[in-house]
Amino acid sequence: MARTWRYRWWVPPLAVVAAVLVVILVQLVMGTAAVILALASGVESTEDSVFGAPLPDLVFQLVVIATMAPIVVFIAWLVQRRPVGTLFSVTGRLRVRWLLCCGLVAVPAMAVSLGVLYAITLATSPGTPFFAPYAGGPDFALTVVVLMLLVPFQASAEEIALRGFLMQSVGSVGAGPQERRGASAVSRFLRTPLPAVVISGCVFTLLHDYFGWGLLDVAVFGMAMAWLTWYTGGLEAAIGLHVVHNMAAFVISAYEGTLDQAATGGGSWQGVISTTAEVAFYIAVVVWLAKRMGIDRTVPADDHPAAAGPGLPAPQGPWPPAPSAQPAPGTAPQAPHPPAPGGRRPAGPRLPAPGPTQHWSSPGGDGTYR
Repeated sequence: MARTWRYRWWVPPLAVVAAVLVVILVQLVMGTAAVILALASGVESTEDSVFGAPLPDLVFQLVVIATMAPIVVFIAWLVQRRPVGTLFSVTGRLRVRWLLCCGLVAVPAMAVSLGVLYAITLATSPGTPFFAPYAGGPDFALTVVVLMLLVPFQASAEEIALRGFLMQSVGSVGAGPQERRGASAVSRFLRTPLPAVVISGCVFTLLHDYFGWGLLDVAVFGMAMAWLTWYTGGLEAAIGLHVVHNMAAFVISAYEGTLDQAATGGGSWQGVISTTAEVAFYIAVVVWLAKRMGIDRTVPADDHPAAAGPGLPAPQGPWPPAPSAQPAPGTAPQAPHPPAPGGRRPAGPRLPAPGPTQHWSSPGGDGTYR
């Protein structure tokens, strides 16, 4: 999707570097502004808390993450010079109906995760309560409302940046089979989804503040959603599960009064198993639905960005006479050829695109979020 007819070898690294620099700059500005606002309000910021309270701190973190979406959309438009809708899917837009279907599937998938975690808890620690006692306080309802408003933007931004922009930038590096060096082993490997899936999954994992089992938990989720993005030809499936998963983890943390620990920790092996069960169930159902609903997985050749280069204009009006049929001097002029069947104008020839058409975080069951 990112290998348009304007593609040059330096475009993907330039786009990625530009996006990273702008994201860092925006976060530094927002962080400085938040500290100044906290000091003006009489709150002394610390390394672990900007505003001195879990809910304002979480709101700030979610908003900062959400800013990645407009940044990478702008970089894709400015540097890669391509339609920004191609970040979302092979159709060049966000497939809303498909997104809603995936969101519905994500609910039972999350239930599977919690069910597996509950079964493991019963088997390994009988008598241990599955949830801690309620400690949400008087702001619990407000916290849930805030989460419902912000988590969809936070989760979607991570998907657009990492499973959209980054994956497509990596995938655009491999030369097509008809291009120079396109038949080499390196190019054939780069055209597979493996490099993009692995790189995106690793970056997604390292951007989360976990360690030990928590990192593995996030990695399982990240790799699975990267593969599902490639398979379904869009971000909708990954966004659906990411939003539902993070909502569940944050709400549980708010219920237990541990909202300040929701994005940190070491996780557990039980959480890794429950997350694996969750993504396995989700992938199985989504793949089946994608086949049943006929979801587009690749871009038609004529619609691919690589084929959108400048072409010769189509002739206007009725077909002109063929050169051999031009009237000789002194003879009566001939009538023009009749229009094409159906009244359509014949399509003019197109110049070939320089490159070939290519087919182109969420909490674990233990409460870690992606």
